[in-house]
Amino acid sequence: MGRRLSKEWLAVAVWITAIFATIPFVRTLREAFAIRWPVELLAFAVMGIVAAAAAVALMVSQRRRHSIRWADVAWLVAIAAVLIFWTRALMGQPEEAIHFLEYGVLGVLLYRALRLHIPDPGVFVAGALLGAIVGTVDEILQWVVPDRYWDFRDLVLNGGASVLVQVALWRVVRKTGSPVTLQTARFVCRLAACQIVLLALVLALTPQRLGELARALPFLEPLAVSSDVMCEYGFLHSLDGRTAFRSRLSRNELFDQDLQRSAEASAAFEKSRGRHGLSLRKVAPAVDPFVYEMRVHIFSRDRNLAEAPRHAEGTREHRRSMTAAARENRILERVFGNTLSQSAFLWSDRQRIAVESVEDPDARFVSKVAGHLITGVSEPLLRFLILTVLAVLVAADVILSRSLRQSTRV
Repeated sequence: MGRRLSKEWLAVAVWITAIFATIPFVRTLREAFAIRWPVELLAFAVMGIVAAAAAVALMVSQRRRHSIRWADVAWLVAIAAVLIFWTRALMGQPEEAIHFLEYGVLGVLLYRALRLHIPDPGVFVAGALLGAIVGTVDEILQWVVPDRYWDFRDLVLNGGASVLVQVALWRVVRKTGSPVTLQTARFVCRLAACQIVLLALVLALTPQRLGELARALPFLEPLAVSSDVMCEYGFLHSLDGRTAFRSRLSRNELFDQDLQRSAEASAAFEKSRGRHGLSLRKVAPAVDPFVYEMRVHIFSRDRNLAEAPRHAEGTREHRRSMTAAARENRILERVFGNTLSQSAFLWSDRQRIAVESVEDPDARFVSKVAGHLITGVSEPLLRFLILTVLAVLVAADVILSRSLRQSTRV
């Protein structure tokens, strides 16, 4: 039993080490793959592996029970369909679908190791939580490693794969029929508390707090001034009911900065004329959000304008690019107008009219600039919710521990 236990946890440790060890090389591996084959093949490969895994799971279920229940078939087909459609939605960045394979395999390995400790259905919940914890640590490491980036969407991919594979295992493996024990419930509460603490840390690491930490711990300075931030809160502003954008600044702050700093900011843009304004590496969003955001809006506008001619006129793709360019320019004129008018990046009336004549006037447009900002809930409210959940988990742990001690005495 002890040797088998060590073997199962060794497999978990090796796989987690492999996931973490590839972090610095993912970009290089993607580029090497793209030289030889279309990167979309990665997504199609993941779809094929998911379909094959579902078929194998059905065969395992039949072998274990000598029959296939339609409920199990429905669950496995539904899980496979979710993963396949999710992968299809990632075609813009098909390499992201690899997360499903990484954390799908991890989920199976975690189940095999945990079942030796947890002989009840709580093993699946514990496996999902442990997978989510590893996925969160994975993303934190990516944020620290040069040329890799933190992304909440990857957190969802990792956690989603961890949950779905445990649901699939729940339908495939032999049911124990035993109820969840107090020990298992306490273990699950502690795992959930660990995940909540990690999320609380992530949601608290704003650029402002990192700047304060960097003053005390200088080795954190590169992270504090990086344009890749872990968590930021801001505002979602609407221009006319059809055009919206996110910003770290309120509308009043944007208005004041455009009024007071237009000459200074436009002069800074002029110094880097021909390179889409200031370099992102020279302007940290936490240091000068006004200049940084204006620079990215200019880049987004010009990139969409350059993308449009790659599609035939009249096509949906051409009109989508022209609409994005027109709306980004509208944001620039109405929010950064004073600064824009004094820079070389102001469109002529002729160019503006030409682009607007092709845009879709009824389309709702939300700029992707600063799209990572949390705008739906304030930081104090989010902190309160997290602390409330954590307090509930701690209280549950105390109650379960007390019940365990009482049952032991009996």
